[in-house]
Amino acid sequence: MSVPAIQPPVLGRKKRPKWPWFTAAAAAAVLVGAISVATEPKPALTADATSVVATEPVRTTDPVVAAAERSAAEAAREAEESRASESARRFFEAAASSSAAAEAQRKADEEAERKANQITYSVTTTGSGISTVTYSKPDFNISQESDVRGRKWSKTIDTAGDAVSIGLNAQNAGGGTITCRITRGNGSVVAENSSSGQYAVVTCG
Repeated sequence: MSVPAIQPPVLGRKKRPKWPWFTAAAAAAVLVGAISVATEPKPALTADATSVVATEPVRTTDPVVAAAERSAAEAAREAEESRASESARRFFEAAASSSAAAEAQRKADEEAERKANQITYSVTTTGSGISTVTYSKPDFNISQESDVRGRKWSKTIDTAGDAVSIGLNAQNAGGGTITCRITRGNGSVVAENSSSGQYAVVTCG
């Protein structure tokens, strides 16, 4: 009886563990994902955004651009100052114009009041001349003028604040018609009368 020969065991290749490869692949995937997220453009904020991230203004280092920006800012500042100066000038001009108008109105009112308080006596004749004129003045004073030259005579008195009785008498130096008139500064006629004849006497008041 023959004994079979004992074959030596066949040694196979030793299998390498696979977990290092899986670990490396997972790490690479995570790295690629992180790079993709970091480089992905962020969407712009819309009107519905609930928060806005403040960003610093971009400052240029280009000297030409920087000079242009400074020039534009200076021009804007000068334009604002010019507008403010123009507004102030118009305001003061309007104020001065209003003040001047008020002053002119005040003077006009004073002049109208002064004229309203004025009394003008006047005498005319168709004859050779006027012999005498007698008229009332403020504070009840009476004045008389004789040998009046010419055929016309007039006198204006101011009665503002004074007690005055208005009256006028005149006499012809010869024949003809002699006329007297009393008027106020505003043009209204207070009294008017005429008389004719040799050495005629006329009275107004």
